[in-house]
Amino acid sequence: MARVEVTIPSVLNKNAGERKVSVEADTLKDVIDSLVKMMGNDFARRVLDSNGKPKALINIYINGKNSRFSGGLDARLNDNDSIVILPAVAGGNSSIKKGYG
Repeated sequence: MARVEVTIPSVLNKNAGERKVSVEADTLKDVIDSLVKMMGNDFARRVLDSNGKPKALINIYINGKNSRFSGGLDARLNDNDSIVILPAVAGGNSSIKKGYG
């Protein structure tokens, strides 16, 4: 198994600040399973859909590359890989008139 470092932002950590944890895992799915065991159902609810896959607005990066394009949950991991789990940022201002943005 590979030892990887996972960064979890405050918004996914009950707003208790950014958290970094070291996890032993062969695949990204193993990492997610370990995090759910560590952080509980609140983390699972924020990150995973009803099928146990990352929600559409959750991005998971392995060494800076989006995991959706490098094997998804089946992505194989190596020692010292860096995993970052981030919610997508969206927003806007509905008061901006068309043509003025």
